[in-house]
Amino acid sequence: MARKKATMLTNAEHRIMEVIWARGSATVAEVVEALKGEDAYTTILTLIRILKAKGYLSRRKEGRAHVFTPTVDRATVARKAAHQLLSKFFAGSPSELVLSFLRDEELTPEELDQIKEKILNAERADL
Repeated sequence: MARKKATMLTNAEHRIMEVIWARGSATVAEVVEALKGEDAYTTILTLIRILKAKGYLSRRKEGRAHVFTPTVDRATVARKAAHQLLSKFFAGSPSELVLSFLRDEELTPEELDQIKEKILNAERADL
């Protein structure tokens, strides 16, 4: 039986996407340079090909170089990852996720105030 194709980003793929999102588009050589030798050229090339196959990147040819451009924005990928996290670990419950952070993280008073304000704004929007 064929293995299900993964659509979420691995850590290595995410590092590459962060570079390309920040630049708007990039060649493999530009990604290698931006990552300061963390991975070999061939490794990054392979990962970029995988990202293209997953639908995260498009490719165009400029002279001899292939330039890769994101087809999905960072916010969309973040939302998708958050939904997967909710589904996988919190039975789809956003409140359980928030409560987990409130229990386990040391939030500053400013961060707590920001959270409270966002909750109040969300409540006002529902009225």
